[in-house]
Amino acid sequence: MVVMTILGLGLFGVSPALVVGCLLLRRYLNGHNRITISMVWTEYKKEFIRANKVGLLLIFVSFVFFFYYSYGINVEGQLFNVIAKICIGLSVFTLCFGYLVLVMMSVYDSKTVLASLQNGAILMRNYVVVGASILAFVATYLVEKFIPIIGLFYGYVPAFFTTVGILWYTSAELKSN
Repeated sequence: MVVMTILGLGLFGVSPALVVGCLLLRRYLNGHNRITISMVWTEYKKEFIRANKVGLLLIFVSFVFFFYYSYGINVEGQLFNVIAKICIGLSVFTLCFGYLVLVMMSVYDSKTVLASLQNGAILMRNYVVVGASILAFVATYLVEKFIPIIGLFYGYVPAFFTTVGILWYTSAELKSN
């Protein structure tokens, strides 16, 4: 338990925290008016391995694309510049897709990484949720750029809440415990 706590404070805690936050927000929207710390801790431990498998895989892929971007932008030649620009686009797409996969992991208890990725691909077809998520991330970024203290206290939580809220509002099957 101590090892999970230490690992969860760093990079290994981002994915499970996002999944648990979205899961508990959906429960709250469905009528659970009382969310306790023990409930958060129980869900966090349950989601730790599953969320990190998917989250770290997609972060790794995104960093590989970003590495190719940083390499290609410094090499002479127009072909490398075109490849570099494609790679930065793929890196951003992978991060956005990873976010949607983690949101879907809070909804569906998929057993494999592939099933989680497929659920994220299904969510990408919902243009309302994807568009609202992008707008929420951009708005949150702009607010945090001009008022940095808000980023310290809230981070990107408003964007996460927007995504889960719109997903909950547009989907009848999510309006259950």
